[in-house]
Amino acid sequence: MRGDEKTAESTLRAALKINAKAASLHYALGLALARQGRMTESIAELGQAARLAPDYSRYAYTYGIAFHGSGKATDGIRVLANARQRFTGDVEILQALATMERDRGRRRAALDYAQKLARLLPEDEQATALLRELQR
Repeated sequence: MRGDEKTAESTLRAALKINAKAASLHYALGLALARQGRMTESIAELGQAARLAPDYSRYAYTYGIAFHGSGKATDGIRVLANARQRFTGDVEILQALATMERDRGRRRAALDYAQKLARLLPEDEQATALLRELQR
């Protein structure tokens, strides 16, 4: 909360020495590393969190977003598409896939995800706007 990411990192690394299988610690460390701009290390920690807690959609989502944010869109989409198979009703994953595919020029794939998102959130203005954009 104070923005002291170095202290957060050292505390989290110490905690991981005690419990290396704690997905939440890997996740928190991944976020702290991302805030420091250390994306390669961040992605490794977020990936470990996602592997240790495969039933937790937030970890998979953040792992995919981290790849995308570091310029590795293909890897981000792969992670999110795999997560989508496990978390069919996760709107954040669907929205991320739709926008990432749109941004890569893969309109058909983006439209498919946007349609699924709109079915899950028929009253959501953002989901509807994204669908309309892709239908044009």
